[in-house]
Amino acid sequence: MHSVPDIHAIRVMHQRGVAKRSIARQLGVSRKTVDKYTAAEYVVPVSPRLHLAQPRPAPKMDRWKPLIDRWLAQDEQAPRTQRRTARRMYRDLAAEGAAVSEESVRRYVAARKGARAQEAFVPLEFAKGEMAQGDFGHAVVMLAGQQQQLPFFAIRLMASGVSFVKMYSHEKLEAILDGMVSALSFLGGVPAKCTFDNAGTLVHQVLAGGKRLQTPEFKALQAHYGFEAVFANLGRGNEKGGVENLVQWAQRNLFSPVPQASDLNQLNERLARQCLEDAKRRHRPEHGPLVADLWEQEQSHLRPLPARPFPACRHRYVRVDKCLIADYDSAHYSAPAAYSRKTLMLRAFWDRIELEESGRLVAFHDRQPPGHSSLQLSHYLPVLERKPHAVSHAAVIAHGEPAIARYRDEFLAAQPEAYREMVAILGLSEAAGLVRLRAALERASVCHAYDLASIQALLATDEPEQAPAVLPDAYAGRWPQAEVATVSCQAYAWLQDAAGGQGQ
Repeated sequence: MHSVPDIHAIRVMHQRGVAKRSIARQLGVSRKTVDKYTAAEYVVPVSPRLHLAQPRPAPKMDRWKPLIDRWLAQDEQAPRTQRRTARRMYRDLAAEGAAVSEESVRRYVAARKGARAQEAFVPLEFAKGEMAQGDFGHAVVMLAGQQQQLPFFAIRLMASGVSFVKMYSHEKLEAILDGMVSALSFLGGVPAKCTFDNAGTLVHQVLAGGKRLQTPEFKALQAHYGFEAVFANLGRGNEKGGVENLVQWAQRNLFSPVPQASDLNQLNERLARQCLEDAKRRHRPEHGPLVADLWEQEQSHLRPLPARPFPACRHRYVRVDKCLIADYDSAHYSAPAAYSRKTLMLRAFWDRIELEESGRLVAFHDRQPPGHSSLQLSHYLPVLERKPHAVSHAAVIAHGEPAIARYRDEFLAAQPEAYREMVAILGLSEAAGLVRLRAALERASVCHAYDLASIQALLATDEPEQAPAVLPDAYAGRWPQAEVATVSCQAYAWLQDAAGGQGQ
């Protein structure tokens, strides 16, 4: 195809009456070309030119390119799902004080990563209060200095785009129940429908006609809040693309770089604040209203929350065995001695276990992973009082505070037959508490004080309202005596002489 100037020359010469053969000879084109461009029905095309010029200098951006390159290099060591997006890099640069535009950052990151063709999607629109989508994702975090890959529950209101993310130690049914309870409280209302995957914790069986046999606890959750669960077709995760995008966004923004926290509670508090901060962004298109404003409008279309939240737990009847242990999910939990060989109601939350009798709480434990145990000393003290010899190998001591187990071993090594006295020392935890008793035993171990009276003295000195001066005289003789030699005053007479010499 010839250029527009060439076509223009041919048509101008033809309009001036120059013969087509002469036009072809003068311009060095064929006669057919002249016929083509001089035809009455021919329309001259207007094609945009593709400029392949060198990149323009960007002094503001050049300063920050090494930092972006360093971030990209760091992301190569992070999980693929937790690498920074260009938008996250732009926000981090803004926090550093960079005066660059988001578009400049996007162009540079795309050039570094290599532009890739993107899949096309059909834009969707949801009525206010109509739909939410929930799902689990996974991310690497640092808790108490230990790196772990844990699941997080994510949910999004599809009309306003507001999101909620909470991390858990597992993704069992109890975590999903708690995730929904926490999310609905955060969102300030209940949508009409919520879409989920066909997870085995929610769906026992997919029946003919697309119906699902759901778990009883999940059905109870829906009845309590009054929403309808909608399940995506098998293998069709794109049917809940909103939350799929949310999971990827969370991995690349909330969990990139890898967050550090002392425990899950601290991390989840931070995630909730970040979700509120994200609501300050603009909804699509980029110049549209703020997500927070749309969220406020959508809340009037959500169903109100019930007066009391749903108990996000499983209920099971368990029998306490002769060793005062009740089992749940391959973990072991102790019960008070009075409930030996009795049946109790066990309430399993995602993070704790509660044992009840007739609605009265009788035991509380942090939830343990399968194969682990949570045994409380107070539950076994009545049994140890009747069977003091068992203190030498009691599992509740071996699996409890290391300081208490160490002192028990040292005490019995010093007094091999003093089982009852050792049990009496452990019994002090009823009044003083395990924390104070542990501290007292640690101090007693340093002083090699292996008797009940010494531990009582240490606990008494630990009480703010009681001074050591009021301790019984009998305790004083149990501690090592320090020999302090007396010194005559004459030994310091030289000080007086030195002072007198300076005065002269």
